[in-house]
Amino acid sequence: MYQDFFRLSESPFAIVPNPKFYFLSERHKEALSHVLSGIEDGGGLALLTGEVGTGKTTTMKHCLGDCQSKAK
Repeated sequence: MYQDFFRLSESPFAIVPNPKFYFLSERHKEALSHVLSGIEDGGGLALLTGEVGTGKTTTMKHCLGDCQSKAK
């Protein structure tokens, strides 16, 4: 249904979140910034919490993709 209507080549809704469909809202930018600064500053621990469905897993998958591309 969504694929045909929006002319998508793959389904945006799956059991495993796809960071390809990640929308950076202001709150997601803030969360990503805090996680990245925790990683880059060598603090040793970064914790991301929130309600179910708020994008924690997708944010972390996006973060991992950023970290991997910066390391290359």
